[in-house]
Amino acid sequence: MGKDEKIKKIKNLNKKIVLAPMAGITNGDFCKRFKGLFGIVTIGAYSLDKDSLNASREIVKRGREEFIYNLDDFGDIIRDEIKKARESNALVSVNVRFKNLEESLERLKIISKHADIIELNCHCRQKEITNLGIGQELLKNKELLRSYLIGMADLNVPIFLKVRANFVGLEELIETLNYTRDYFDGIHIDCFNPGKDYADLEVLKEISKNFSDKIIIGNNSVKSIEDAKNMLRYANFVSVARCILRGDIEWIKEFNAMEM
Repeated sequence: MGKDEKIKKIKNLNKKIVLAPMAGITNGDFCKRFKGLFGIVTIGAYSLDKDSLNASREIVKRGREEFIYNLDDFGDIIRDEIKKARESNALVSVNVRFKNLEESLERLKIISKHADIIELNCHCRQKEITNLGIGQELLKNKELLRSYLIGMADLNVPIFLKVRANFVGLEELIETLNYTRDYFDGIHIDCFNPGKDYADLEVLKEISKNFSDKIIIGNNSVKSIEDAKNMLRYANFVSVARCILRGDIEWIKEFNAMEM
């Protein structure tokens, strides 16, 4: 299946709720617990090179969860995780982080052969990751982001960006995404709203307007049918995380059964 066909398959999904990535949590075993619930499940974030994996180890020392493994075994590990995630009956997206593209490229190629989407992490705000100039720091470095995306251009898989709103200004975010728009197919945007317990839908609205040619996944504070409907005014899909950890999934079942 070619990349265009894979993009069409994503666009035609009936289920509009996506499982967002949660480092150290969303692996294959986690995803397969939710058979039939999601249109897309996202596993990761996975660190693909020595620098980012060492950063993950430092994060674990602070008590946070991360996926830790031997990089030499990554091919077998990710194939197994994707296979298990497919038991959810959803498409599988793999969220990735890396500092060194050259070191990571073979691992990206393996992912591209088995996953439906590769999602480049421009979102993580953990200091061990941002100190490498990656995660959300990529939103301040459009040249580096573009170089990563150009290096991934030959992968036969849709490329999405997971980005954080209100880390840089909206104009700068749009400018960075415009600068790289030829090299990605979707935007998974955390509508982070500093100091608020609800999503910044105005940012989502502007992203949707400026990137109508891309697949848009909205994220942040989606915990009810009403929240999902509000976000779907400006997005193709919405993603959830914390409500899943709480076991709050009945509303998703109801939402999936609704006529849209």
